[in-house]
Amino acid sequence: MDTKTQFLKEFPDYPDEQYDVVLVTGDAYVDHPSFGVAIIGRHLQSLGYNVGIIAQPDWKNVEDFKRFGKPRLFFGVTAGNLDSMVANYSPARQKRTKDSYSPGGKPGLRPDHASIVYSQRCREAFPDSVVVMGGVEASLRRFAHYDFVQQKVRGSALADAKADFLVYGMGERVIAQLAKGLDEDLPIDDMRKIKGLCYLAGEYPEGALILPAAEEVKKDTDKFFEAFTATWKAGLEAGPESGLEMAPPVIAQAHSSRWVVVNPPAEPLTQRELDTIYALPFTRRYPPHYDSFGGVPALEPVKNSLVTHRGCYGGCSFCALSAHQGRAIISRSENSLMDEARRLAKDPEFKGTINDVGGPTANMYGTSCAKAAWGKSGCKRPSCLIPDICPNLEAGGGKYLQLLRGLRKIGGVNHVFVASGIRHDLITHPSQRRLMRELILKHTGGQMKIAPEHVSNRTLRLMGKPGHGAYKEFVRLFDQIKGESEIELHLVPYLMVGHPGTSLDDSKDLLKFVRRLRHFVEQVQTFTPTPMTSSSCMYVTRRDPATGDKVYVPAAAEAAAQRAMVQMADPANRVKLAGYLKRTGNMALLKELNLDRELVKAKPKGTNRGTGRGAKKSNPFDSKRVSGDNRGRDDNRKPRSGHERREKNSQDERGSGRKPGRTGRTGKR
Repeated sequence: MDTKTQFLKEFPDYPDEQYDVVLVTGDAYVDHPSFGVAIIGRHLQSLGYNVGIIAQPDWKNVEDFKRFGKPRLFFGVTAGNLDSMVANYSPARQKRTKDSYSPGGKPGLRPDHASIVYSQRCREAFPDSVVVMGGVEASLRRFAHYDFVQQKVRGSALADAKADFLVYGMGERVIAQLAKGLDEDLPIDDMRKIKGLCYLAGEYPEGALILPAAEEVKKDTDKFFEAFTATWKAGLEAGPESGLEMAPPVIAQAHSSRWVVVNPPAEPLTQRELDTIYALPFTRRYPPHYDSFGGVPALEPVKNSLVTHRGCYGGCSFCALSAHQGRAIISRSENSLMDEARRLAKDPEFKGTINDVGGPTANMYGTSCAKAAWGKSGCKRPSCLIPDICPNLEAGGGKYLQLLRGLRKIGGVNHVFVASGIRHDLITHPSQRRLMRELILKHTGGQMKIAPEHVSNRTLRLMGKPGHGAYKEFVRLFDQIKGESEIELHLVPYLMVGHPGTSLDDSKDLLKFVRRLRHFVEQVQTFTPTPMTSSSCMYVTRRDPATGDKVYVPAAAEAAAQRAMVQMADPANRVKLAGYLKRTGNMALLKELNLDRELVKAKPKGTNRGTGRGAKKSNPFDSKRVSGDNRGRDDNRKPRSGHERREKNSQDERGSGRKPGRTGRTGKR
């Protein structure tokens, strides 16, 4: 750290000091390139603007939002590095007890739907100010979308917040163009042409792609499906450089009497521009006033890490990353990364270990499409890897391997680890075999994290993941490399339960896989439907957006039971699973899993399981349907309007393991 480098201002130096831009964030302020508000703040500062930051303000009144006075140009609002509903709630919709992006990990310092609440408070503080929303929450909630906590479809965050603009995707280029336009007092119509920008209007532009109105999407799952597939397919349009039809110039969706207008994505940063962003004078620290709270936990795992690239072409259905960062890989230059590592090595607090060198998917660094221009995709495929690796993908691992070898030679650097995810079907490609070997032997720290997610090929197809055979091939090569070394190495698989298409029978197969590992698997995630993913569309509509086929969706209680089954090594999970199977009448599976004796250990239903004065803790294994959760339903009554309108499940779809319909590949990651 350069001792002359200062943090961005959190308070004005004197009462009448005017700031051009005031950024409001739901995270604690951390001046590190892994934190979005730090990147935007430093970027604007480098362009000559005076920037202030209000981190985790008290949203219950407007006083905190008046700290810097009215900004000359605009308020920039973000919920933080995570969607606030993901930050505040678990997949079971329980309040989280820790927030790693808050001082000392304290929860409750950001509101639900933070980008909306903050925007409204900025407007209340200064009614004539310009308010600009951005960050991952605003970006992925730019259209009408499903909210998994409230279990309902909400309108665009922009319409709810009534902000002036919403920046979606990676916002450096957009925010710079918008700041310049406001600074030069350009006409509003000129600024509304900026790519990567959304705005509210009384009418939609000529030639726009018109989605079903938000009011229709809220009431009708067929309209939800139509709206999602339209935006999904529009996002797959590659553009004129590949000879394909160009994407619609704008997309518009009615919200009551107004229109949410979404411009095409911003042009990607060039490599030089991306290198310049990461060369900005970040302190890589949080301000000293957080020390008394125990610091900001989210900084620790990334403090001594290097971000190599943006984008992902994996196409995982449950991941919204490509909707935010794009499918094309934007890689930093080797020189840029080496320079950052040298600066890091000179930091007095650096202990010799670079914790991570990667991005959304580490081994995609330096790869690209042979048919596409820089930062573009060359075709309409949702994934360059599924069902097979595209022949146009320049998938070689040579650039990444050369980078890792160079980093190991820097003075003061003793260890270089890769903690980012590795795409196992890509790393086993012949062009990445040398990279795989060195990653395993030199950059894993004894444990290599891999995400097979599941073992059911039907489920994996819906997830947009490679078949289980790809994982077996990875394990074969891993064991072969491991056998040639004296280093103790272990694979750590990451698994997912409760995804659309999964059943208890699928979980039985997953249980067999876990038992062969001969150790307790902690890395089991329950599926969470987040905005703008194919999996969320399946969850809401019970249809696969790639094929239109019906998809079985497990209820919340069944998803919890699937997780308990996979983690049956924990005695408490055996008791919970036994109780669920008994309540649902699945005595055959109860006996098959030898859980009969666990029933006597289970407390009678209604027993107080909470703490304190008669508190009763909610039980996610309760077979009764949670209000608003109609998944797994098998009744014959006519569905009401809204998202209770679900496809009826037959009993054999729920219990026999028969496929609930042929399913094809899914797209978004």
